[in-house]
Amino acid sequence: MSHLIADVPFISQLEKYPTGCESVSAVMLLNCLGIRITPEAFIDRHLPKGKAPLQGEDGIFYGCDPWQAFPGDPYSRDGWGCFAPALKTAVLSAVKECAEKPERFNVSDQYHLPLPQVVHQYIDRDIPVVFWATIGMAEGRNTLRWQTPEGRQIQWVSPMHCTLLIGYETGPDGEISAYVFNDPTSGALSRFDAKSVEAAYQVQHEQILTIEALPE
Repeated sequence: MSHLIADVPFISQLEKYPTGCESVSAVMLLNCLGIRITPEAFIDRHLPKGKAPLQGEDGIFYGCDPWQAFPGDPYSRDGWGCFAPALKTAVLSAVKECAEKPERFNVSDQYHLPLPQVVHQYIDRDIPVVFWATIGMAEGRNTLRWQTPEGRQIQWVSPMHCTLLIGYETGPDGEISAYVFNDPTSGALSRFDAKSVEAAYQVQHEQILTIEALPE
């Protein structure tokens, strides 16, 4: 059995938001739920932003915590990326400002769920999932390491990416063989084989974000 969530809007990040994959993925999900907002409004008014990592006189790189804020500028190719708690802060702010009934929407960040559980819990119920992985589901590699003002050590894994999971395909044995995304870099209905998706999910801390519309 395969499943694809229908009528999920697609937005590309390539021209205007070269490192804004988290914001673009979140906006696609918000728009799918009828919450009208643009990537520009999301980035400018809701996304928490901090300092990109820079090397100090002691040779150590220092920057903001991507679990709390986006390091740098999503409009710039020199921006970095943020993780689920920071994006959740932005999504909650956007829902509060833009949704007619904000109380109807439950925003949740979750960690270390097996992908079959993600599929069963969300995709099979037509709930798209903001999904952290790598660009093109490429093999992750450790790159820059930096320290936050609070003393936390950040090990960046490139090429970090965030995308919107909207479906999956199964093989003759009934096992999931591929996942389908509205991917801000690769395009609408981008298909990636299951093994590469699982590996990319693992190297990016196995994190997702969802928005569920509650019954009125």
